[in-house]
Amino acid sequence: MPDASVTALRGTIVSFTGDPFLIDPAKAFVHEPDGLIVCRNGRIEAAGPYDSVRASLPASVPITDYSGCILSAGFVDTHVHYVQTEMIASPGKQLLQWVNDYIYPAEEAFADEAHARSVASVFCDTLIRNGTTTACIYCAVYPQSVDALFEEALKRNLLLVAGKCMMDRNVPEALRDTAQSGYDQSKALIERWHGKGRLLYAITPRWAGSSTPAQLEAAGALWREYPDLTLQTHIAREPRRGRLRHQPVSGAQGLPRHYDHYGLVRRRTILGHGVWFSDSEFARVHERDASIAHCPTSNLFLGSGLFRLRVAKDKKRPIHVGLGTDIGAGTSFSVLRTINEAYKIAALNAAPISAFELSRHARRRPLARARGPHRLA
Repeated sequence: MPDASVTALRGTIVSFTGDPFLIDPAKAFVHEPDGLIVCRNGRIEAAGPYDSVRASLPASVPITDYSGCILSAGFVDTHVHYVQTEMIASPGKQLLQWVNDYIYPAEEAFADEAHARSVASVFCDTLIRNGTTTACIYCAVYPQSVDALFEEALKRNLLLVAGKCMMDRNVPEALRDTAQSGYDQSKALIERWHGKGRLLYAITPRWAGSSTPAQLEAAGALWREYPDLTLQTHIAREPRRGRLRHQPVSGAQGLPRHYDHYGLVRRRTILGHGVWFSDSEFARVHERDASIAHCPTSNLFLGSGLFRLRVAKDKKRPIHVGLGTDIGAGTSFSVLRTINEAYKIAALNAAPISAFELSRHARRRPLARARGPHRLA
């Protein structure tokens, strides 16, 4: 009788052993034209050439044949807002007006638990349909928006890193928490969800302009209590002249140092966008071993600018970079389409990138490490 816990898939296996920005792409890329992947209880147990792997597999194990198709790791979306699903590609505005007119009203609806559950279900199914199996997600300010997302992700065995937005200024009153309530609610969510199944919590101060110094202090305190968490935020999305004043601390030159003042830039920090980083700011991100989520469809849609991926990956001080769809400013849940737009942005920067380089970074995992076996990097 076949062992139901074992599955086997035949097809063309594509995988990566290193970063093609930093080593010879031919050495970073593995291609097995006729391969076999064996999974036991949902975990890969063996992979390699069909003939050799098949020889060690009991004859009773059925093989699902995907010959002519590519078998590869699921995509990783390093920056996406599930609470903006219904607002995808809402047109005709630049960032601040777009957020005020479309996004904040949409996020206020997540005070309703039933609405949150409904959107979370659609969101998780859409990720899977697009081949995304891991994602870093911004929820609304409401704790129930996190509960709804994690409940749906748990049903589907998705690996999600998510958190409630912390924002106590420069947003509508209905979307504000306080430094204390943001800390308390985040802590309760961490205790309830972090490490449950494949779920991980992300401390999520939305951006420098939406959190007071007191709230950023609270976020730093929270991270010191739970050092294995991820922290995610937005940064340098717009030119400096178009940014809301963020009141940087004295002596903090550039936004990375502003966050760093509160202990928020280090390994397991995911900085959304970084489009307008100076060379010195890139160097700061490298120094702190943080990472950047590059969101090309969103940056193009809102006219934010062209992220300098080749500069970010400079071999002298390379930065960890992943790709993000950034729904709802992003125009597609598909990481494949996101790759396409990242390629175009690199070409417009006169710094073209290869399919090897982009394909690997579409599977670039965030820098978080979970407790126990839930490893992300």
